[in-house]
Amino acid sequence: MAPVALGEPEDILVYYSGKGELNPPQAYKPSKLMYQDAGNGVFLVTLNDPKRLNCMSMNLAQELTLIIEHIVRDDRCKVVVWTGAGRAFCAGGNFTDSKTTVPADVFEGYVHAGIALELPDISLAAATRAMIKLPKLSIAAVNGITVGGGVNLAFVWQDFVYVGQDVTFRYPFGELGLTPELGSSWLLPRMVGMTRAKQLMQLGTEFTAQRAYELGLCTEVAPMTDVLSKALQAAQKLAAMPQPALRESKRLVNKELVESIDKVTADEYNTLRRIIATPETKAAMMALMAKT
Repeated sequence: MAPVALGEPEDILVYYSGKGELNPPQAYKPSKLMYQDAGNGVFLVTLNDPKRLNCMSMNLAQELTLIIEHIVRDDRCKVVVWTGAGRAFCAGGNFTDSKTTVPADVFEGYVHAGIALELPDISLAAATRAMIKLPKLSIAAVNGITVGGGVNLAFVWQDFVYVGQDVTFRYPFGELGLTPELGSSWLLPRMVGMTRAKQLMQLGTEFTAQRAYELGLCTEVAPMTDVLSKALQAAQKLAAMPQPALRESKRLVNKELVESIDKVTADEYNTLRRIIATPETKAAMMALMAKT
């Protein structure tokens, strides 16, 4: 399948700083994400920390909040596609790296505007709310290693999901002493059933791309070399359709989820902040850090 021509990575705009809205907004160059024009109203977001398998560091998590707001306001963007750089889509949370290139006053501005939450937002509650309420269509092109929160970024946040045939998925929450996040506590049981959701999240059962398809978690399984092209092709098809009707269709289908997501993510946010302070979870996380 022929690759889609992509524009050069673009700066995104930040809209808030301190206690006010920026007018005009200011340009910001993401350090852990790339935003590229794929043509005809389609934009590609690439998680761009390949040496660390695009893990969910604080820097990446903060930039997700910024870029979602940018996508909402970018009138050129009709459909957004998400993928990962290198051999991973997203290898889950990195709880030790607190470095960030997002200016503190900018993130404070997003908190003050109600778009971000006070740190630590390990459950990505704010970004999850924004993605679930995003009126534009969103597609994942899952190209490699996908673990923990990366699984939720692939399946829970998206309208369509294209998965490379060799990709496997795993939630390590149980063994790490963690609890569900990114809206998965509500949506995953409704997607695969209560028993299977507990199997995946609590037992940490690894599953393949084909099994994800059988469970109804993804749209299509594709050869590894074609997964991004397939996703972009679908995005181009959707972007050519009348957008008001597509967005209203998404609103109607997602109505119950949208109405529930603030409460769901507040519970996930508070639960995870509480649970990471327990001795058992601290010990599990220390054991993980010793291995890595």
